[in-house]
Amino acid sequence: MLQVAFAQQRTVTGRVTAADDGTGLPGVSVVVKGTTSGTSTDADGNFSLNVSGDTPVLVVSYLGYLTKEVNVGNESSFDIAIAPDNKLLDEVVVTALGIQRSERSLGYSTQEVSGNNLTYTKEQNVLGSLAGKVAGVQVVGSSGASMGGTQKIKLRGVNSLRVNDQPLMVIDGTPISNANFAGDAGADFGNLGQDINPEDIESINVLKGPAASALYGIRGQYGVIMITTKKGAKGAKKVTVQLNSAFSIEKAGNFMPLQNLYGGGSKQTWNSLPNGQKVVQTEVDESWGPKMDGTPARQFYSFYPQDKENFGKETPFLPQPDNIRDYYETGTNLNNGLTITGGGENSNFRLSFNDTRIEGVEPNTWLRRNNIGVSAGIDVSKKLNVSTNINIATNKAQRPTQGSEYGARYTTQWFQRNVDMKRLKNYKFEDGTFLNWSLRSIPLTGANAGIVTNYKPDDWNNPYFEAYENPINDSRNRVFGDVGVTYSVLPELKLSGFVRGDLFTQNIESRIGFGGVEAFPAYSIGKYEGQQMNYEFLGQYEKEWGGFSLNANLGANLFTDRYTYLSMGTVGGLSAVDYYNIEGSVNRPTTTSYLRRKEVRSFYGMVSLGYKDTYFLDASLRNDISSALPADNNSYWYPSVSGSFVFSELIDWNPLSFGKIRVSYAQAGSDLDPYQTTAYYSVGNVYTSGTTNVNTLFVPDNLNNPMLKPAFAHSYEAGIDLKFLQNRLGVDFTYYRQKNVNQVMPLTVSGTSGYGSTTVNAGLIENKGLELTLTGSPIRKENLAWDVTFNIARNRNMVVELIEGIEVYPHYSTSYSSTSSYLNSYAGQAFGVLIGQSYQRDEATGKILLDANGIPLYTAATHNFGSVLPDYTGGFQNTVRLWKFDVSAMIDYQIGGQFFSRSKMLAMRTGQAAETAVMNDRGHNIRDAVAEGGGIKVNGIYGPGVKVNGADVGGQEVTLYVNPQTYYGTVARRIYDDWLYDASYVKLREVRIGYTLDKSLLGKLPFERVGLALIARNVAQIWQKAPKGLDPAELSSGGQSISWYESGQLSTVRSYGVNLNITF
Repeated sequence: MLQVAFAQQRTVTGRVTAADDGTGLPGVSVVVKGTTSGTSTDADGNFSLNVSGDTPVLVVSYLGYLTKEVNVGNESSFDIAIAPDNKLLDEVVVTALGIQRSERSLGYSTQEVSGNNLTYTKEQNVLGSLAGKVAGVQVVGSSGASMGGTQKIKLRGVNSLRVNDQPLMVIDGTPISNANFAGDAGADFGNLGQDINPEDIESINVLKGPAASALYGIRGQYGVIMITTKKGAKGAKKVTVQLNSAFSIEKAGNFMPLQNLYGGGSKQTWNSLPNGQKVVQTEVDESWGPKMDGTPARQFYSFYPQDKENFGKETPFLPQPDNIRDYYETGTNLNNGLTITGGGENSNFRLSFNDTRIEGVEPNTWLRRNNIGVSAGIDVSKKLNVSTNINIATNKAQRPTQGSEYGARYTTQWFQRNVDMKRLKNYKFEDGTFLNWSLRSIPLTGANAGIVTNYKPDDWNNPYFEAYENPINDSRNRVFGDVGVTYSVLPELKLSGFVRGDLFTQNIESRIGFGGVEAFPAYSIGKYEGQQMNYEFLGQYEKEWGGFSLNANLGANLFTDRYTYLSMGTVGGLSAVDYYNIEGSVNRPTTTSYLRRKEVRSFYGMVSLGYKDTYFLDASLRNDISSALPADNNSYWYPSVSGSFVFSELIDWNPLSFGKIRVSYAQAGSDLDPYQTTAYYSVGNVYTSGTTNVNTLFVPDNLNNPMLKPAFAHSYEAGIDLKFLQNRLGVDFTYYRQKNVNQVMPLTVSGTSGYGSTTVNAGLIENKGLELTLTGSPIRKENLAWDVTFNIARNRNMVVELIEGIEVYPHYSTSYSSTSSYLNSYAGQAFGVLIGQSYQRDEATGKILLDANGIPLYTAATHNFGSVLPDYTGGFQNTVRLWKFDVSAMIDYQIGGQFFSRSKMLAMRTGQAAETAVMNDRGHNIRDAVAEGGGIKVNGIYGPGVKVNGADVGGQEVTLYVNPQTYYGTVARRIYDDWLYDASYVKLREVRIGYTLDKSLLGKLPFERVGLALIARNVAQIWQKAPKGLDPAELSSGGQSISWYESGQLSTVRSYGVNLNITF
């Protein structure tokens, strides 16, 4: 009998997941029914268990989920999905300071996104993965984001005149920097948030308002991104190894439509050489030239004697429809990761390694990133626990310029439609000279007729010269994490102490090559070092009695911040060709250094009182003492109070699973940068007298203000959370109103004071809005589930007041051809309005005023075009799971807002845009001579005092046909109306189709689980109001936090790939 029983014993394995999102559940109890034999799942939901008997049954149970029984039968491997139990479900969320709270007890709005949801399509920057997934969160992306460029987050609109209102990022309780290294133009080196390995993330909880983030004081005014990473599980029966590999190809798309009828030149007639050969105007960077009808002509490559094959030869003058598309390559993104998790009876650990290798879509661009993560914990005794979380990130990249007029992205603005990009690729001849399409005037007569006499480009570098001779390199090493101890004094009381740190070093190297359009070659280096430390103590007390519950926290924190910057650059050129070194500077190199130090001491407390799991009241208070403020004015208090009422506990209505009303009030402040309150000296230029060099000091032009205070925010919030039909339908609605006062802003002062400006506290910005999140599970069966999430947010920003006598606050500006556009804020108006030159219009009819030639008249640069901020933002996500398959699609959208496109304006100005060569209502191409039926039709009214043939025709309506080159010479240079576009869009952001093989399908292979998925990102622009070729979702340059201006935008990068996940 013993032999028979032993023969019937066997091992079964499996994985337990949540039915609603497929996430592996750790710590799930798996017991053989009727026995004491059982186990618990590991960190990824895996289990292994010995069973015996003829008909064993597994009982799977987990807090907050329905218990499930599974007949073993003859199977040896199982994928078990368990559904939430609406009667027991009490979701625990991570709040400020890493304190875990019952979701029902919170009196303010938070929203959580699971780690699986963040890695569906392997977005390399975790902030970009939040786009469309959280109500009230707007991800402001740059067109370099796919190559490690900046992605910024706006929570509930703009809350600061200085638009530096980024939320605080906290990972496992450790605040970390999300600073970015980018200017308003040039290379974008990205923000520090991209150093987080998305594969390590268990969940992200977004604390949207000051009530949620009040315990972070002056660092949390703009909200908090709370990141919780994956951990090993105590009591794990075995070590689990997981391999993850994803490979994607990336393609540039969404190109601007361009015309293919007329080529390079400023006139439709040809220049000629004495031998009769026709010559293309290479000194002209526009396409108002002759028709591209195959006429033989000398083109740019034929003027170089070094080009033996083409020198002196005519070739057909033909369009190159894909000449801009041809520049971009097929990029690749390879991501490989390894995780090892496990634990003992009193310990747990998780190790991770991730390697990312990106080859950019622009030539000679690449990025390499490695992440190492270590988390571990051990119960030294029944009362003492020691834990640590350490993250190491290294980055190296060679990046494209962004927004730079000398980079390849200018080609929609200044180029010729006949230029063959493939010919430009071999940009360097054997003798070291460079091939350029933009050449200074080629001699038409004399001994050098038809020969390059000046090898320096006229206006623009060859795009390949830019890519290979002017690369921009950077590297970054970073370590962040914590080590801490927790001691349980009593069952209800525990004390913890943590040391938390974030340290990075960023190096940036750039060069300007010999032989380019710039006056001199150059080389520069920059080194940035940051160190943020937090020394934290926290006491937590929890007690329940007689229907009451008490959760009290009391803590203290010391925050130290040290930041240094050192840069050096050559002046006057380099002493030797290709000698890129500071020592090679012809003249004395420039040096710049900066040191910033700051310290904040904080004390805080929070009390939460509950009654019968139905009524909850929270109160918190934090005191910050900042070294950046004057000694007698450096201490500030930030209170908050919130409450929630779970009314579903008092209502016996079967369709209602859960119902809660919540309200909150909070006050928060934003800290200052140091050195703004006390006068100091700055190091000036070296003064040379004879052979003596003297270092100089000077007092900055800005008068520091010893009375400065932090800006304050007063936030009011109310909302309701509802769940129906056993949690299959959910509603989360929030109304908020926030007043941001004491804004820190510059003020011009009289020059007689010896200063040009000072900094004061003034201004009031008001934000108010609505947020709605709907969740639904139309189908929820054992082998079929369909989950839907929809969110929408409406935010209104108003600048209520600035300061007496000041009506405008400038944010950004851009100029072209002595004409400027601005992003300003005005007292009494919506935040962030576009200002620029506009059409002059007749007051009575609104019609455009014209000069005698039919060219529109324009105003000064004072016309207000309205706010650039969107009216609505949101997203829509669908996930379907059918047996072993899962399909997911995510859409994000934006309604309203506007932006100025310099690319579109100049594409019209230079005759490249498709609209510059269309047919008019007379059946002729607008480029045909006006006398022969061509020209643009212009309707308007002659301006006051305009004379035609000596007669005053002012005020008369007129319809004229105007030469398009002349027309756009003004309209696409001096007037902004036609180049402002609605920023609304609907984008298919993510698509995933996956299949999972469990042990029953893998047989004797040494795998517990294998997952395979097809993934795609930035799949399609479903709808937008802006013209094709412009992406309203990726307007911002890395140095700007508001999307308002586009120039040289990289065409949208779409990604398609495959992801393989193997668990041992």
